[in-house]
Amino acid sequence: MRETIGVIGLGYIGLPLAMCLCERGFRVVGIDVDEDKVADIQAGRTDVQEDYLGQTLSQMLQRHIAEGNFVASSRPAVAAWECTTYFVTVGIPVHPETKSLNQQPLLDAMRSLGRVIKPHDLVIIRSTVVPGTVESHCVPLLEETSRMVAGVDFHVAYAAERVAEGRAMEEFQTLDIVAGGLTVRCAALAAQALQKLTDGQVHITDMRVAQLSKVIENAQRDVSLALVYELQEVAKSHHVNLYELIQMVNTHPRVNLLWPSVGVGGYCIPNAYHYLSASLQAERTDLPLFRLARQSNESVPRRIAQGVAESLHQSGRQMATAVVAVLGLGMKDGSNDIRQSPAIRCVEEFRSLGAMVRAYDPFVSPAEPYQVSTVEECLRDADAIVVGAWHNAFDELDWGELFRLVNQAAPVILVDPRGRLEARVLHLNPAPVLQRA
Repeated sequence: MRETIGVIGLGYIGLPLAMCLCERGFRVVGIDVDEDKVADIQAGRTDVQEDYLGQTLSQMLQRHIAEGNFVASSRPAVAAWECTTYFVTVGIPVHPETKSLNQQPLLDAMRSLGRVIKPHDLVIIRSTVVPGTVESHCVPLLEETSRMVAGVDFHVAYAAERVAEGRAMEEFQTLDIVAGGLTVRCAALAAQALQKLTDGQVHITDMRVAQLSKVIENAQRDVSLALVYELQEVAKSHHVNLYELIQMVNTHPRVNLLWPSVGVGGYCIPNAYHYLSASLQAERTDLPLFRLARQSNESVPRRIAQGVAESLHQSGRQMATAVVAVLGLGMKDGSNDIRQSPAIRCVEEFRSLGAMVRAYDPFVSPAEPYQVSTVEECLRDADAIVVGAWHNAFDELDWGELFRLVNQAAPVILVDPRGRLEARVLHLNPAPVLQRA
């Protein structure tokens, strides 16, 4: 009889993880407190964008439901009937304004799971957490509600996911995993379970090291991206193309500058500093490098809006009468995840300066008044174009025809950090008259 695994949390990480386990031959019971989400998943519907071996996540979901490999519920007790291993993917949101951490969803998941786990069950927490959370909050709640002793009656381990949205199906099954157990036995059992998921190596370490390593992975990228956005100012001062500058610098074998976008978004990287800082509050330790990197990255959308305003002014126009077209609203290329999306932050900055903003994203459901349903409507009479997030669907568009719709009275101000749109229009005859912001 095949093994059944429970996945707690069916969001951008949990649902792809569940499908990976199904692909690996497991039966999976997925649990989520959002009953509307569960109803959609039960019907084979999801907005999460992932592709694997020529299939969308929705297609995989429908297939595994039909084959009896996957079932979703809002009740953890449903999983308890057949599961002995649980993967928890419930995160810790950070408030976008106050930067306060909300650990309640994860703690609620621990309470609910503690009520149904059985002796000898294994709980592997895969969420990114404030380092120390597993020992100080998760384990006590599991023990309190289960009335068992962790590490003796049941087992607890931590092994954060490291995947990138859009590549999760592949990376869950190929990346190395860093895992820590509450006891040596907990760690060994977790390694056995995780090795069934990935062809990569499972690295066993201390529980606290495992929690810290995931946060620092994200914080390192935050610092690296802050460096790139500082280089934007250098490139602008020297009147050179930042994209080309990075390409040349990266020819050195020991240099690997990241590629810029319109800011740093998503659920992981922007939260890393706040998780790390919260774990040190009792020690009153400051982290100036990480803090400054976070502040710098948060200011990118504002700097972009100000740069467009300056470029418009140079050509005799004002932001208050300008039309700004934003292509793509996801937090990164190819994503419809708009959590902490820098593209949306750009929209807000432009609107605060009085611009008329139209945004088009074929994969983000219209929810805001500035969203339009066609790329033609987005670009019509545009004075400036901002590439917020690039989708493969944009590659198929006839940019020659589309650029006939923009304002022809003055150069189009272009914010295109990675040069995707620029590369597709410069060869046109006649080529559009562009000015980089």
